[in-house]
Amino acid sequence: MVKNNEGSNLSGHIKIVNVTKNFVNPDGEIIPTVDNVSLDIEPGDFVCLMGPSGCGKTTLLRTIAGLLQPTSGEILVDGEKVTGPGPERGLVFQDPELFQWMDIEHNVAFGLKARKIYKERKADVQKYIDLVGLKGFEKAYPHHLSGGMKQRAAFARALINQPKVLLLDEPFGALDAFTRIALQERLLEIWKTFGTTIVMVTHDIEEAVFLSTKIVVMSQRPATVREVIIDDLDRPRDRNSIEFIEMRKKIMSVLDFDILTMSDRFEKEPC
Repeated sequence: MVKNNEGSNLSGHIKIVNVTKNFVNPDGEIIPTVDNVSLDIEPGDFVCLMGPSGCGKTTLLRTIAGLLQPTSGEILVDGEKVTGPGPERGLVFQDPELFQWMDIEHNVAFGLKARKIYKERKADVQKYIDLVGLKGFEKAYPHHLSGGMKQRAAFARALINQPKVLLLDEPFGALDAFTRIALQERLLEIWKTFGTTIVMVTHDIEEAVFLSTKIVVMSQRPATVREVIIDDLDRPRDRNSIEFIEMRKKIMSVLDFDILTMSDRFEKEPC
């Protein structure tokens, strides 16, 4: 087990308070994207954000990361207002976005060097490479690796900063089914090891049921919270169990409501 060198709790408490986020297009038109969202994400939660494509899930995630600022409302992590990016919030995208000119060892070490703590944490680089299952590939460059291996490297790069919150934007969405399932299992191992609070955007209902403690179903854009579903199935979870299938059906029923609402809107609104 990789332990936090500072000895602090690695689980962050996220409080989203009446967050609204609007964008302005080149014509000056205001585009509402997130509308008055409030959520209380407890330390150690594994929350999956679900909803129709383009509804505002990623916008909300980027706002938690500090990459975007809310138009109104606020986001707090352990009582501190989020005003920009910080090492206590790790972020992994669907595209691993590794530095192509660096080998895996230097990609993973990048955050430590940026924070000027590489010398005292140098030994951790190998620990985190081992943790994600990339031992033996330290000197490989990204173009030498498969998509799944690149994503493992992206996780190691985010985790080495020992974040209290790990933010994931469809990290397995571009992978084949076998690799996706393997990395889901690896992610659960990491979550159990660190107890890190995780917020993950996904369109995969089975993935959400398999991983989460809570599933937040969001509406059509502008995103509001349609329903928060507690996912308290026993672990390890059997994807073929009656309980698993019933939970999946429950989420589908909430999402189907949004699809019907969208269809009705298209029928009523002029083209």
